[in-house]
Amino acid sequence: MMLKRGYFLLAMIMIGAFSLLSAQTKFLTVESNHSTIGFRIPISNGITLVTGKFTDFDLELSLVDGDWTKSSAEFTIQATSINTGIADRDEHLRSPDFFEVEKYPSITFVSEEIRAIDSTHFEATGTFSMHGISKTISLPFEVLGQDGNTIGIQIRTLLNRIDYGVGANFKHTSLPNFLAKEIEVEINFWTKRDKRKSD
Repeated sequence: MMLKRGYFLLAMIMIGAFSLLSAQTKFLTVESNHSTIGFRIPISNGITLVTGKFTDFDLELSLVDGDWTKSSAEFTIQATSINTGIADRDEHLRSPDFFEVEKYPSITFVSEEIRAIDSTHFEATGTFSMHGISKTISLPFEVLGQDGNTIGIQIRTLLNRIDYGVGANFKHTSLPNFLAKEIEVEINFWTKRDKRKSD
């Protein structure tokens, strides 16, 4: 009887190991020419908006068996690549008043769990780090479409810059509430096969 149990346990372990080996994982990254990481922030007490983007970023997506709930993602933004279209303003945003890019060069998100809301809408929970501060957040995203390794992913969310100390001590010369606290984040990823990894 003990021998049969031993064979049974061995068989179950082998089946489990085979299942892990047979899982199909796509290693994907971002097609930067068709992807954007943008933001909008109200200024002057909401009278108008400043829009901008980060132009240097990377994505590592491991899509397991086509199932987002089994998968993981990590993206990194180079803070120095901020671009609002005005060079002097961009230099100010890179300074210690805001992103302090020499001390904190990267903005990152690393997923810990992905939850399905429906067939195209998901929520990735993980660690978001910016300006030396890390917090657990949930990022809602939508899968707009897929063709092989090409997947369209859209993220829309709000971030409170004060939570991360970005511009927390900045004071405008004449308007006390010149910058809004909440930043609208708009991310669109177009993926491709990650040649840095084998699948």
